[in-house]
Amino acid sequence: MFGDLFQVLDPFEQFSELTEDRHFLAVPDDWTVFIADVAGSTQAIEEGRYKDVNTLGAACIAAAQNAMERASFPYSFGGDGATLLAPPEYADRVAAALAGVRSMAARTFGMTLRVGRVSVGEIRKEGRSIEVARFHLASEQSITLFRGGGVLAAEAKVKDPSGRYLLPPGLAGESDLQGLSCRWEAIPSRNGIILSLIVMARSISARPVYRSLIVEIDRVLGGDARLANPVNSAGMRYRTMAKLLNDERRYHASVLSPAFLRRAAEIVGAVLVFRLGMPNPLFDTGQYFESLNAHADYRKFDDVLRMVIDCTKAQAEDIRSLLEELRAAGQVYYGVHESDAALMTCFVKGMSEGRHVHFIDGSAGGYALAAKQYKAQMKADRVTP
Repeated sequence: MFGDLFQVLDPFEQFSELTEDRHFLAVPDDWTVFIADVAGSTQAIEEGRYKDVNTLGAACIAAAQNAMERASFPYSFGGDGATLLAPPEYADRVAAALAGVRSMAARTFGMTLRVGRVSVGEIRKEGRSIEVARFHLASEQSITLFRGGGVLAAEAKVKDPSGRYLLPPGLAGESDLQGLSCRWEAIPSRNGIILSLIVMARSISARPVYRSLIVEIDRVLGGDARLANPVNSAGMRYRTMAKLLNDERRYHASVLSPAFLRRAAEIVGAVLVFRLGMPNPLFDTGQYFESLNAHADYRKFDDVLRMVIDCTKAQAEDIRSLLEELRAAGQVYYGVHESDAALMTCFVKGMSEGRHVHFIDGSAGGYALAAKQYKAQMKADRVTP
């Protein structure tokens, strides 16, 4: 079955190879693409709640992963939401799990999480496709890259005012968020600017555009975008126990529930180890801490190119100039957002290498505000995704 093929699909290590056919597989028609995003995320950002927005996006991934019994599946974190694919045998379970996150978003965060589902077959009938590849991060950990236009098509359907593709309002479900972890303070920039960027090529023959753009961005960043990974151990600080316990309360009906008490005990232990430096005989704390950088999804592709990079002011200006030249030439739409720190939200299956992944976004708006800019450019040209 496709799920098995996806799991054994060889990951590739050079990000510029995302334009090569050999790395991609087409998703079967009987799979379902789920799109989740926080409605009104701009207002939440203005209220200083972008960490909550990020948490809800990552919660969707954790809930779906646990609903699928931790089987490998394609997904992508988008800052204020997530894209997920599920095989037919798990589609209803994932729908129920995401409905549970939707309820939690309203009840606990006072936010509206928009969740919809579209069959891959319907997207393909309309001339789009969803193809996936695996980009290697570290050890057994990889992230999914998407192409074919199907993700953008699914997003448009889910946001259609008719609501036809949204999960039914009455759908109830419970979400298992085991593994979701949001315990690090914002990571300050080493070089001055955290640049969040989103780029969509306008040309039908988009691959040369993306290939050239990635090469040029690498050049601006000193020859390798890995030098601009915003996750750096020197700038990382674990949050206080009081903050973590207060946040954890929001996920539980009672602080006396067994689930909360288990998580509270885990938080106490984690603070002793990661904030106070207590030795841990169960795993190599230093190795885990140093491996966070390699497990970060600071660059990705889901029908658009997304990056969160730590750069100097001059580098940020060069990248803006490059993107503006491409936009003026009719080759891309783009959005960029500058901040002084990156946010990291984690999904941790285990502490060993390859068992954790860290979702990266820019603080104070990040991807959400970059997306607002590139969509404004499209609107000005009367273009829809």
